[in-house]
Formats: sequence, structure tokens, C-alpha cells
Amino acid sequence: MGRKRGTGSIVHDVKMCLKEIDRIGQSKRDAREAGTVGIHSLKQKAHTMSACQNFVKWTRDVHGVRKVHELTQEHYKAYIGHLEQQERSAGHRQNVETALKHLQRGLNARSERFGKEQVVFVSERRLTAPAASEGVSNRSYSNEEVRKLLKHVPATTADAVKLMRGLGFRVREAANVRTEHFVQKEAGGWRVQIDQGAGITKGGRFRHFDVPKPFEQELERMLQGKRPEERLVPVQVDTIRQAVSKGLKTAGIEQNRRGCHGFRHAYARERIDILFRQRGLSDTGHTMMQRVLENRQEGKPADYGILTAADKRLYAEVRGVMDRVHAEIGHGANRWDLAMRYMKA
Repeated sequence: MGRKRGTGSIVHDVKMCLKEIDRIGQSKRDAREAGTVGIHSLKQKAHTMSACQNFVKWTRDVHGVRKVHELTQEHYKAYIGHLEQQERSAGHRQNVETALKHLQRGLNARSERFGKEQVVFVSERRLTAPAASEGVSNRSYSNEEVRKLLKHVPATTADAVKLMRGLGFRVREAANVRTEHFVQKEAGGWRVQIDQGAGITKGGRFRHFDVPKPFEQELERMLQGKRPEERLVPVQVDTIRQAVSKGLKTAGIEQNRRGCHGFRHAYARERIDILFRQRGLSDTGHTMMQRVLENRQEGKPADYGILTAADKRLYAEVRGVMDRVHAEIGHGANRWDLAMRYMKA
């Protein structure tokens, strides 16, 4: 017996809508400057496709929706409520909400191209409070833990660990960054200058920031004698992960699900401390940051309750520091969900 005509059409609609905003291979920086939003990595595309197809299948089966143009905010809210009843984590629900925003963008880009009416089915504000407190903990390694670990890993893995801890790189970035991605500044010091991040950074994003002064000497050692096209750490990602895992066990250090990402967390927390201290905000900066993150955790605007002129100035300065650190580790601005994990005390 053949499939009922039109049964799978809404799933096909999803594919066509997401194809409309497929920006894989294109510069995310150029897209940001042009004010456009799209999908920039294969991993993001796969996750978005899966989440959106699950959503439309549910709306089809439960509400009889046959075309994406029939979607409404009631369907959106009902589905997020359904996921909550299924005890899906807050993080999962947030990811679904992000995916559905992409679906709406793709749908409306396609509608504009074909002269159809725009559709708004995604709530303006997230239904899932950003970074609900579940699972949020300090995942950073202490300086003492890093020192112990370095004694129990091969030299190449040790350099990868130093790049992750000293520059906030992901393990893939540490394994693939090349000599040409480090540029000496005229005034002295070094700058990370990754213009085309394909095959290096997450989503192929650019990465530009000054190398922290305490790491300059270590970086110069790694760069010494290498050609521009050479990788600083000629080791595969899996080799680094395995060596770190083995080294942690040998050193008697509890991993606690930190893995290689814990070095990035340590970098972010240290940079926040340093930048606050440089601005004379060692205490007030941290207090304001915790206040802002607690607002977001409760689902309130970040600046909720910040009313005085002095507090507004402090809020703006703290937000600037947080965005700077986000940029250094390859995140976008205003990523309160990630700030919960990387910066919250």
C-alpha cells in the first residue's frame, strides 16, 4: 500500500527552508557585518535539521499541520511544553528553540523570495530560561592541576594543553592552528589572526585577539623554526584527548566531565579576573556579573533592576568585558547561556 499523498511534505518543507539559510563555507564575520543569520557548519546543520523535523512531525501527528506556513506560536509553545513533560533537559529545550528560530528565518527568506506572507511562529522571548541552573558548574582546571598534568603527557600533548589553557582554544583549534595564524604587532607582542577558520575554528569563524602577555614566551618557543603553513601541534585531536585522559588518571586528578574543555573554562575565568582587575573592578565587576547572570537564570532581562546611573555605567563596562572574553574563546556577544558555564561563580 502506497504512502498517503502529502504525508511527508512538511518534512520536505523543513529541508527547503533550511537550505535557504545554508551558509556553510561562507564567512560568518561577513554575514554578521551584513546583518544576516544562517547556518555555518555541518554539525549545526545536522542538529538543526533533526530538531526541526522532530517538531514538524509532532505538529503533524498531534495537530494535523501539513505545511510549515500553517505553524503558529501555539504549536511552538505546545511543543516546548511537550518536551518539558518528557523531562528533556533545559539545555536540550534551548537548543530546540534555537533550531526553530533558524526554521522561521529560512521559511521567511523563502517566503520573501516567492512573494508570500511572512510567518511568525516562534515566541519573541525564549520559553526556556537561559542556562537553567541544572548542570551548571565550574568546569575549569586549577593551575596546580594543569602543572601536575603536564608532567604526565607527551611533549606535543603538553603544547596542546598550553594552547588550550593559555589562549582558550578548543582541542580541535589547538591541533590545527598554524604558524601563519600568529602575527607580531608593531608595538610588540603577538596577535591571534585567524581570518579564514574553515577546518580550524568552530563553524569556520574568524578569531582575532591579542595573545596575553604571560603566554608570549611559550608561544614564541612553539613558533620557533616552523614554516608559516606548519601546525604548532602536529598531533590528531583524538590523540590529544586520549593522552589528556590518561595523564589525568596518572596524576590522580578527577576529570569530572571536564575533559579538554576545562582548559578553556580556566582561560575564560582567568581573563575575566585580569580584565576586571585592570579596570579597577576586582570586586564590583564580579558582583555585577553575578547579578546579571542571576537575572538571566531567572528568565529576566540582563539589566533587570539596574536603575541608577552608576549601576548602568558599571553594567555596560562589565558587559563589555564579558563580550571581549567571549570573542577571545570564539563565542558571539551576549551569550548569557555560555557565560553561566564559563564565568559564573
